[in-house]
Amino acid sequence: MLQYFRDVYTSWIDYPLREGRRLGGRYEIVRFLGMGSYGLTYLCRDSREAGAEVVVKMAKPSKKELGRRLLQREHEILKKLQHPRIPAAGGTFEERGRLCLVTEYIAGETVEDLIFREERRFTEEVSLLFMRELLEIVAFVHGQGYVHLDVRIPNVMVRGGDIHLIDFGLARRIGDTEGQEPFENDEMRRRRTPEAQSDLYAAGHFLLFLLYSTYRADWNSPEAGWEEELTVSEGTRTLIRRLLQEEPPYADAVICMAELDRVLGALQRSSP
Repeated sequence: MLQYFRDVYTSWIDYPLREGRRLGGRYEIVRFLGMGSYGLTYLCRDSREAGAEVVVKMAKPSKKELGRRLLQREHEILKKLQHPRIPAAGGTFEERGRLCLVTEYIAGETVEDLIFREERRFTEEVSLLFMRELLEIVAFVHGQGYVHLDVRIPNVMVRGGDIHLIDFGLARRIGDTEGQEPFENDEMRRRRTPEAQSDLYAAGHFLLFLLYSTYRADWNSPEAGWEEELTVSEGTRTLIRRLLQEEPPYADAVICMAELDRVLGALQRSSP
């Protein structure tokens, strides 16, 4: 019963703010974008910049000092990751004792929207080309000494045909395990360990999401694994196995991209 009341209290204090409210004296909330592990994210208009749209992420009240610390860490990381496909960092401000972070708004569609709302279909070749562009961003992040740790379809956006990687709320410096809690299971260990292979493991699942967009299940057949359900080249199968650490994983994103280029080249040469 005590846990029930704790959950009710947490839901109450973390409830999103209403549209039209002004934050920091200048950012008017247009709409609530979503809630993450440590923050509440809003699309806002900046009254001091002719109503330009920005994203404001507010530390969740229920996370107290931890939420503040992680939001500050995200701000410091974004300031160092200056890349056209990563949201630019703005400043921070306080709103009634809550730390808020301002970032560039990427006006586009997430891959989650493309697959599930628009029912976009990604062929093997298109999926590999998409992955190649995403891995270029991931390789840049790793080259600066950081890992994203949350490469998922809601955090990859497409704007004007260009791919963007957003939401660095879980990002860390490579090798930084300070304050990290024990992993609940092996899946979380593979996704959240602050090393390059964690982002590549997540990229493997991301690639499977793209490929499954063309899959049509036979509900009369027993459920099978991806290798039985997906029709892809042997090169792509090996690529996925290594990303998912079912075979020796890639040492880094650059090596993975080189292998992807070879697989893509072979696929294109074999196409009629």
